[in-house]
Amino acid sequence: MVGVPSQAVEELHDLARDRRVVFDDEDGKGAAGHGRSGLGAAPASIAAGPAPVCRQPVPLRLRPCPDRPAIRVRQLNPPLSRSPLLNRLTVLLRLVPCALLCLLCLPALAIDLDRPLAQLEHTSWTSRNGAPADINALAQDSDGWLWLGTSQGLYRFDGLRFEHVAPAAPQRFPDTDVYALHADADGGLWIGWRLGGISHYRQGVVRNWAAKDGVTAGSIWGFAADAAGTWAAGIEGLNHFDGQRWRRVGAGRGFTARKASAVFVDADGAVSAFSEQGLFVQPAGATRFVKMPGKLDARQPFAQRRGPAARGAPVYILEQGGIRIIDSLERYERRSRPWIYRQKGEVTGSMLADRAGALWYDVEGAIHRSVAPGSAAAPPGAEHAPDTQSFTVAQGLSGTLVGAFLEDADGNVWVATDGGLDRFRQTNVVRLAEPFHESASLAPADGEGIIGVTEERNWRVHGDGTAIQLPGPPAVHVVAAPDGVLLAHRTMLSLRTADGRRTLRQVALPQDLGPVGRIHTATVAADGTIWIAIVGGGVQRYRDGRWERPAALPKAGRKTPMSLLADARGRMWFGYIDNEVAMLERDRVTTFGAAQGLRVGKVATLVDYGGAIFAAGSDGMSRLDGARFRPVAARPASALAGVAGAAGGPEGLWLHGAAGIVLLDAKALASGREFDARVFDDSDGLRGRIAILEAGGMRRAADGRIWAITGQGAFWLAPGGVRPEPVPRAAAVTGVEADGKAYGANAAVRLPPAPQRLVVRYAAPALSMPARLHYRYRLEGYDRDWQRAGAGIEAVYTGLPPGDYRFVVQAVNGAGVAGPVSLALPLHVAPTLVQTTWFRLACAVLLAAALWAIHRQRLRIHDRRLQALEHTRSEERNRIARELHDTLLQSVQGLILRFDAVTLQLPPGDPLRLSLDAALARAGTVVAEARDRVQDLRAPERKMLDLAPLLADEVAAVRKECDGECTFEVAGARRLVPAENADSCCRIVTEALRNACRHAQATCVTVLLAYEPGAVRITVSDDGKGIDADIQREGRPGHWGIAGMRERALGAGGVLDIVSAPGQGTTLTLAMPG
Repeated sequence: MVGVPSQAVEELHDLARDRRVVFDDEDGKGAAGHGRSGLGAAPASIAAGPAPVCRQPVPLRLRPCPDRPAIRVRQLNPPLSRSPLLNRLTVLLRLVPCALLCLLCLPALAIDLDRPLAQLEHTSWTSRNGAPADINALAQDSDGWLWLGTSQGLYRFDGLRFEHVAPAAPQRFPDTDVYALHADADGGLWIGWRLGGISHYRQGVVRNWAAKDGVTAGSIWGFAADAAGTWAAGIEGLNHFDGQRWRRVGAGRGFTARKASAVFVDADGAVSAFSEQGLFVQPAGATRFVKMPGKLDARQPFAQRRGPAARGAPVYILEQGGIRIIDSLERYERRSRPWIYRQKGEVTGSMLADRAGALWYDVEGAIHRSVAPGSAAAPPGAEHAPDTQSFTVAQGLSGTLVGAFLEDADGNVWVATDGGLDRFRQTNVVRLAEPFHESASLAPADGEGIIGVTEERNWRVHGDGTAIQLPGPPAVHVVAAPDGVLLAHRTMLSLRTADGRRTLRQVALPQDLGPVGRIHTATVAADGTIWIAIVGGGVQRYRDGRWERPAALPKAGRKTPMSLLADARGRMWFGYIDNEVAMLERDRVTTFGAAQGLRVGKVATLVDYGGAIFAAGSDGMSRLDGARFRPVAARPASALAGVAGAAGGPEGLWLHGAAGIVLLDAKALASGREFDARVFDDSDGLRGRIAILEAGGMRRAADGRIWAITGQGAFWLAPGGVRPEPVPRAAAVTGVEADGKAYGANAAVRLPPAPQRLVVRYAAPALSMPARLHYRYRLEGYDRDWQRAGAGIEAVYTGLPPGDYRFVVQAVNGAGVAGPVSLALPLHVAPTLVQTTWFRLACAVLLAAALWAIHRQRLRIHDRRLQALEHTRSEERNRIARELHDTLLQSVQGLILRFDAVTLQLPPGDPLRLSLDAALARAGTVVAEARDRVQDLRAPERKMLDLAPLLADEVAAVRKECDGECTFEVAGARRLVPAENADSCCRIVTEALRNACRHAQATCVTVLLAYEPGAVRITVSDDGKGIDADIQREGRPGHWGIAGMRERALGAGGVLDIVSAPGQGTTLTLAMPG
């Protein structure tokens, strides 16, 4: 509860009666404001921190009476333009899910207090990098974007690119000179303008308030927010936004000042406003301000630590005399606490209390950081407390005048200056630029730190950057020994204590040091044997007081290895430049190469880890499995390239190579399967890379830190303090362009017909490791799967067909963790005239009509062809009829007349005459049939005949010529059949009957006529001697009966089937349409 003067207690109790809700803002919303002074300039405010990692609700504390326990609940900030009733309903609806969400959210990160400012990664953006100048204010919204308020307008930063935000009319800003920023919990941004007015911007939608809308005139200097709304301090007074409208706060609410220099909401929910009259405070839950004793005005709002540890955290005031802690709000003017910073020159402009409790502020072209401001005090005569760390323009700060500080959700601290933008970030890999400016060799020292040697000096280096020069001549290599460290000098070896200070013994180097006279690497075995690899001079070992060259090694020990290893079993291992490894055990050598599965190229590293031997080098890494090496597979494959150093630990095997510092998880490495490697590179703070020929560039210190050397200095990494890579934020579409025309990305995009080239631009905020971010996108309705874009921020489509689409994009970090899918952007491609539905329907109708016309034309052509064919057939039939009538029939008729004349010359009753009369009668019948055929040829009309009597007559006629029995049967309902088919049936049946009587010598022949649907089936069966298979296929030589029957059946559209076997009779089946 905020302390108040005793004379105001009664008044406050009256005001607080029946108002038992005390709002307390802990979510760290807000922004930084302007911090300059000068003619016409006014104080600006810096809000206490950025938007939270997740949209955490604002704490709501119920404090009924002193004799009742306090109850804490949570409520979301009221959104823009909602009624108080709707706000309360929204609170109730969101209370439970938001509480659950907050339980799942990890606390926001902060820079560790024990990490000095010099060991933080500093990155600067200036106009050369596209950064705007004269940055007055900073804010981070709940989506993770960093917003910059400048004299040239509003900018948005995603970690790599600066984007000028200038909505077009009618969504236009009233000014270009941004003075203050504040990010609300709903993802919107409040903007205060130098020339007056307030704007709210969210996803391309702008709302503006001016004096006519209730906002005080003149510059807006800063914002603050509590659960009841948003506060704005300005040159003409204090303003409050309740979710629907802005109102000026005046004497009716206890604020009697003419201006509000700064506004601040503390961890208890009390609203404080500085003014020309001093400090006004509205206690949590109250609706009126109370004037605090004193008249001290301040350019900046109070500063207080944010986050879960905010309650009870000290409150800092920045005034003309410097920076100090206040005891309470009612005693803010009393200087009872020591100065953290004592002002001597120009008044400081800005300050920030980060989540870890450190205090940041700027003075005279530099920024300063006090890591223990609660207990720090500037000594008499000094400006800063002893624990203060500084960073100046000479060290790389982008400008001399600081406009704002901001701590983002990842714990990075941003500094806005008149020259650009700076970021201070805690990285996993800590760089110590001094004293190593070139390659060096490392060995673990006792306790904490390492011993490093260079061409110039030997050093004991601690993790905090402290470097102590060691006595003795410079060494070229250093390795750990069982009882200390071994330093290899130009002419001797010295065994020293683990702290590197005291020499235990010295050993002169052998005289045969090869053409270069330099030791490449060395090691000490468990039995005290010293092994050295000489550049161009092979291998030698020192034992029993003398140097010797093991003759069992390749080339009798004169082949120089790149790496040496003395394993836990007493064996010595040697790695060579030509993909060869040699193992020496009891003077017996075993070699391994490509034939034994070794494929690592130059073997620069050998390590004994987890009971296994690993070899690594230029082309990868392998593990010894029995008598063979097997490759180690990791993702990405580049993690195992160019490995020049290794160090083991309980968490896994550390490598130092072309990819940077790499951690291979112990369990994953033991599994033998492919796994994901953790790579620490430039994004983690590493600078430079180790060369494949450098030895001793990675060691594990006694305190567990991993040390590595590159050409840019020494680096260390604490395995237990590794921060995971931030989960990507939701990506957003930043622009759409079709055939050179730009479209807004905040609403559905309607594109003209037939766009030739569509470009969709997108980005995701990544304020810590933007270089690690890559993207994948998909145009729903067109792409079947996600399209991988790498680090690209554009999706290009050509020849997109008409239709409705939805574009979504997703960011993925270097660890393969994907962020949320972006909000879908609807895209509509209008069809061209020929792509419209009605045009296609019209084309379909026209096509159908054309096909119908073509069909009718083909029918007409076919009819004409049929008519022509029928005419030709009719003419041919008439010709045949004439020929039969004029030749054959006349000749037969003449013969009949002549035979008739001869018959008349015979006496009646003469047997010969009787035979001739019978023959003449038959001849007359033939002539009559011939005349019928002639008549049929001349009558093209189709006739329908009753087939049954016709077949009966044929059977009766053949019966007279046959000695056997012939029978005829009918099955089914009789009907008429076409005359042509009836004639063909009669001819085929007659031929079959005669064949049965004449050739098959059948004694019984049966003819069955069966009427079936759409056809008639005639079966002729006999009990004759049957027909040979050859005769069935080819017919009897010189006879055409069977061939003729098949031809007749085929010509009439029927099917003739003959089944016969010698001695088993014959069955002929004729199926004829009709």
